[in-house]
Order: sequence, then structure tokens, then C-alpha cells
Amino acid sequence: MSHDGAAAAGKCEWSSHVAVSLGDQETGALAWVLIDTIMQARFGPATQLYDAWRQHTLAGTKIPAPTSVTVGSFVEPVFGLPGAEKSETHLQGHVGEWLWHLLTKDNPVVRVQPDPKGDVTDAGGDAFTIYEPIAGTLRFRLWESKKNTGKGPLSTSLNKAYKQLADHGQRYVAKIVGTFAQSSNGTSDAIVTFIAEVPGAWVQGDELVGAGVTLATHQTLPATPFTNMASKLPLLNKPGQLRGLATSIDGYDELARTVRRYAWTAL
Repeated sequence: MSHDGAAAAGKCEWSSHVAVSLGDQETGALAWVLIDTIMQARFGPATQLYDAWRQHTLAGTKIPAPTSVTVGSFVEPVFGLPGAEKSETHLQGHVGEWLWHLLTKDNPVVRVQPDPKGDVTDAGGDAFTIYEPIAGTLRFRLWESKKNTGKGPLSTSLNKAYKQLADHGQRYVAKIVGTFAQSSNGTSDAIVTFIAEVPGAWVQGDELVGAGVTLATHQTLPATPFTNMASKLPLLNKPGQLRGLATSIDGYDELARTVRRYAWTAL
């Protein structure tokens, strides 16, 4: 994924990642990368709990009580618990957000990109990135994430994302800015000064801000999946303001269930 601002005005620059016919071992390996990263983030500074979860998961053994109850409290908000699973729709969406995050966070121009939200039902924007395409020039991108694991057209899912950004983007930005200090510790004074300018920039479609949509699916991707994005977000009509990332994985729903199975292994 590139944040180089190369897209033309009124156009969406996008990239895709496609995995076709993953075998069981490949699905398992990708699921493990995802869940290990997700759980490390969920446990935060409670590294002893993460270590216990990881060691028992790799060994295929159960965590003894009462530690199992403590560990389960970190697992439950997204995945539910064995015998009391959460919505598969939310599970698939959460896995899609983490796929996006892992595919984009190490871009050398990214300065701030927090981990995906820990509560899948939290109202607000799905993610944001602060990046520096040119030295000394900071930019903000608000991301909306969608998944499509059914037979419906991908355009329906994408149009929902565009509408959410158009209708609620200002509110999402306000929430991000209002909680920025808690979600982005250790940032520079320049970034703190910059983020304070973002709400005013968003309402005007200023070049300081932009929007991104990420889509995770099992379907075959069309040749140009983000064609309608510019017309749905007319204020963001300057070069580099619109981005898209599409990920197509054969058996995406099974990948999400494998991620959840790994989360539960030690419980």
C-alpha cells in the first residue's frame, strides 16, 4: 500500500492482495499470524497474560483457573468464548481490519496508525492513519472497513462505506481527535499540532485530509473496484485524497473461524 500521493485529482488510487486456493497449512499459518498479533495488542502491557495464552495455545493445553478467567476476559469482547461465540459478521469484520492494518502499518511514510479497535461494536470510524508523503508534510486519512463474505455485489459493500464516510466522517474525526492523546502516546509536538487542524480541514475537504476504504472478501475482485468513490465523496477531489485496499482470500470465512479457534485453544 502506498501513501505517495500519486493519484490524480478526483481519482482513487488503490491496491489489491489476492490469495487463491489456500491450503489448510497456509490458512492456518495466516490465521496464526493474525491471532498472535491481535492477542498481543489486546493484552497490552499485561505481557504475562499474553505469554500464558501463547504458551498454552502452542502447546494445545488449557490455562488453569483462575488465570483462564482473566485471559478469557481479553478474548471475549471480539471472539466470545467457547460455547458462547460472538457474531460471525463482527468476527469477519475484525479480521478484515487487522488484515488492512498488517498490510499498511509498516509503510515507511506512516507516522501514526493505531491498532484496530478492541471492541467491534464501538461506534465511530474504523481506523485512521497519519502519514508524511513528503518530508515535513503531514496528512490524515480516515479509513472505513467493509467485508463481503456473501454472494451480494461488492459494489453494495463499497457504497455503504462511502456513505458512512460522507454522512458520519466529521463525527468520526471529532472522536479521533478528542481521544488522540489516549490512542497515540509518544507522538511528536508537530503531530499533536497537526491533528488539531484535522476537524476544520475535513469539513472543507482540505488537502490535509483524505479517506480510505478497505474491503475483505472471498469474491473475485473487479478490474476497478473503487470506481464510484470519487463521485460519492466530491469534497475530497484533490490528488492523493482517496485510497482503496481490496483483499480477496478464497475461504475468507474459514480463515476468520480459524483465527477464532486459535483464540479459544487454551480456554
